[in-house]
This record gives sequence, C-alpha cells and structure tokens, in this order.
Amino acid sequence: MAKSKVNSKNEKKSDVWYKVLTIFIAVVLVIGVLVAVLQPTGVMDYISLHTRTALKSENYKVNNAQFMYMTYLIYNNYYSTIVNSYGSQYASYFGLDRSLPLSQQKYYGSNDVSWLDACVTEATSTLSDVLSLCESARAEGYKMTDEDKQSIENNIQSLKDFAKESNYSLSTAIAAMYGSKGITKGDIKGMLEMQTLASSYASYLSDGFTYTDDEYNKYYDEHKLDYLKADYYSYTVKADYETNAKDDEKTEAISAAKAKADELLQKIEGGEDFVTVIFNYEKELAEAEKAAAEQSEDEERITNANKALEELTEESIKTKVLTTEHANADTEADKWIFADTPATDGASKLISADESATIYQIVKSAYRDEYNTISIRELDLKLSSFTNEDAMKEKADEMIAEFEKGDKTGESFDKLAEKFSTDTITINSTGLVKDAAKSGSTHEELIVVDEWLFSADRKQGDYKYFVFADEGLSIYYFESTGKPVWLKNVDNDMRSDDLETKLKEFKETYPVTENEKAIANIS
Repeated sequence: MAKSKVNSKNEKKSDVWYKVLTIFIAVVLVIGVLVAVLQPTGVMDYISLHTRTALKSENYKVNNAQFMYMTYLIYNNYYSTIVNSYGSQYASYFGLDRSLPLSQQKYYGSNDVSWLDACVTEATSTLSDVLSLCESARAEGYKMTDEDKQSIENNIQSLKDFAKESNYSLSTAIAAMYGSKGITKGDIKGMLEMQTLASSYASYLSDGFTYTDDEYNKYYDEHKLDYLKADYYSYTVKADYETNAKDDEKTEAISAAKAKADELLQKIEGGEDFVTVIFNYEKELAEAEKAAAEQSEDEERITNANKALEELTEESIKTKVLTTEHANADTEADKWIFADTPATDGASKLISADESATIYQIVKSAYRDEYNTISIRELDLKLSSFTNEDAMKEKADEMIAEFEKGDKTGESFDKLAEKFSTDTITINSTGLVKDAAKSGSTHEELIVVDEWLFSADRKQGDYKYFVFADEGLSIYYFESTGKPVWLKNVDNDMRSDDLETKLKEFKETYPVTENEKAIANIS
C-alpha cells in the first residue's frame, strides 16, 4: 500500500550493521521498480569480474562481480526509497538520473562526488562488516537456519520469476538491475549466502543480550532527548519580493514579513486559536491572489486561484501546521521546546531567520511514548487488481470467511495470501510485523486504523479490514502487545550499540583486506 500504516521499528538510528544486514539482503525489494527503465551501464569483461577480488578475509572473499552487484543494489535501494518517499519527479533533486552512468550522476549536495563514489564507499564498508561477521560466525560454529536458507532460494526464485514474466532472460534482468552481464546468478547467490549468514548471526547475538530495569533507566537518562517528542504548531511568514528587487526593497519586504508574523503571534497570545488565525491569514492571501488573477485576465492563474480557495479549509491548515517531532537540540526551536524546563502546553514563541519569521505554539509539551508496541499480521489487497471496490471487498469477505472455517491462528491468517493469490489478483503478505508503533499520520483513514489497532480493548486473534480510497484495503490480525514504545526504542538502541561494539571486536580479530585497485575498476 502507498500509505504507511504502522512503524515496525525505531528508525532514529542508521547503524551500518542494521542497514547492511536487513535492508540490502532482499533482492526482491527492487524487483519490478527499476528493471524496466534502468539500463546496463556497460558490459565489463567476464573474466576480469571474476578474477579480481575486491575484499577478502581468511575464509571469505568478494569478487568484483559481487562487489558490483552490491554497489548497484545500494543505488537501487536509494533510488526506490527516494521515489517512493518523494515521487519520481524529485529524483533529479538528489542527483539521480538513470539515463546516465552512475559515475556521471552527481551525489546529492556535491559537485565532486558521484553516486558511484557514494555507493562504492558504502558497499566497501558494508561488505567489510559482512565478512568480519561471517568469520566470527564460522569460528563460533554458528550456521544458517533452514529458514535462512529458504529465504535465499526465495530471493533467487523471485528474480527468475520476474525475468520470465517480463520477457527478459535472467542474464539481461541481472544486467539491467546490477550494471553488467558479467554478474551471474551464482554471484548473487554467493553474496546472499554471506549476507544472510552475517544477518542471522547478528540477530542471534542481539537476541542474546539481556538488560536490567536499572540499565534501561540509566541509558534513557543519558540519552533522554533521543526519546522525547512534542506536538506543536508552526507557521512561517517569508519575505515576498521580486527576483530583481533592490536592496532597500528586500529590506522592506523582510521587515513586513516579520511584522506580519508578530501580528499573527499577538492574536494567538491574545487567546485566538492558532489554526483559525492562520486559516484567516491564508484566506486573505488566497483572495488577494484571486483578485490579482482576475485583474490580469490570466485564465490559468484564475483557475489555480479558485482551486486554492476551494481547497482551503481549517482542517487542511491544521494538517499543514501541526508537527509531532523528536528533539533536535541543534535548532533554536527545539532548544526552547525541549529545554531542561520544557515549554508548557499552549506556550508560543516567534523565532526569526534572515528573511522570515516562524510562529510556534506547543500543543503537547515534551513527552515520551508510553503506549505499548504491538505485533500484527497484515494482508494488503490492491484496488488496481480488481474491477471495482465492491469486487475487492467481496474478495476480502471471502478470505475472512475461509479463515473463520479454520483454527483462526496467526499462521492460518498468513496462509490466506498463498491460497487466494492468482495471476490476476495480487495479494501482498507482510506476515508478522513485530514491535509496531502508531503510524503517526494525520490522515483520517490512518488515524482510524491506529485507533483500532492500539485500542485498550484489542485482544489476540482480533481481525478486521480497512479500505483506503483509490488504493485498496488491508486486513489486520492482532497478535500481541509488547513493551512501551519508549522502552522498546531504548532496548533497540542498547542492542544496536552492543552489536556495534561486537563488530569492532570482530574487525580487529578477523581483519578484512580491501583491494583498492580492483574496487577502482567498478563502473
């Protein structure tokens, strides 16, 4: 589904071991997103790809073919994440342009670094960690589980299936996704085996860590700002002047903007509702634009002005100005919101910048999430796979009726996707989602989902489906309640820190050698 309905983990940290050992393992993450448009950037000589070793440890090595696969896997993951988050029209903003070789795509915010440079650097760090973990797992006698092995086979089969369904040969599909026809299925499988072993071993280590309540509280106290958040309104008034404006005209516009922001603040501090004040101001601006458009007799401008007025509501303004955010002590606003003596509910403040001023008002002062995480199972039906919404609902009802005939367990719920999937109906199963938090969305449809999932009345075995306009529906099965969100996040971060410490030890005990000349041949 396009809408993100729950948060399955604490995403505050971006630890290398986590990104490497979970996000980049699944080949299927980018299948179907990029293949149709990402073309091979050139065919490297097969022999050189397989005779050059990019990285090696005592018992493991990564050849250039596997290194290139990892480089493009990282690139594809960044591309799909950016497109899914912001839309394809913003890809160029980040320097991404699939019509060009990676070496010619400028990395976001840099004129000297290409996306190839960035992805090669990350691939080198990633694979170095993977090899050290594999060496430690081998020394300890740790082996992959049958489930780990099956996940590798599933990934390879998914690649084969997609190539077949898209009328690609397997080698062409691999080349289109990973940059060279020299990369083989064997290269990918070998890489997946090392990644999966490293990931499985890291999870095994993480699961073995135990902490006392005193240790949790000590860590929280030392990193309190990482777990506090606040709800607040904010609205920025920017200086409005022409591109070719003179200095005195700019100065006047800046003064006017800050004066207007102060005027709005005075109304709010005088007891008027923040949203209403901003709504009235935005309405004044929209009406002024409509009048100017009509004066200009520009039909397109008039149409846009009318549309803007029609779409302007207090609800749309509330969505625009309301923010729920974790602390970031680097900003003046956060220093005020999350001070040692936090700003109280209803407190307001004006913070000026060079050419603007922003009004803030606290809705809910600094707090930590005390509600419990949940574990759920989810099945998604895409509206595009059905003739209409009624047909989609009928299929959901049929699935639930079938489910109610059985033992109504979570495992039976997951099997619905397999039973009801056909060539014409796509039913995506995410299976068990552990430690989920609320979506945090202000979208009404997702608020309703949150209210049901996190209700105090919710119990194991409850299930229900929700329809999302123009997208599809999701069927949820409630599994269990977990720790409070703040405590789960503390637990995640403590395990992450301890894994990082372990990884540093492994890298000293099991050193990895990088072949800079071989890596330099990646293109």
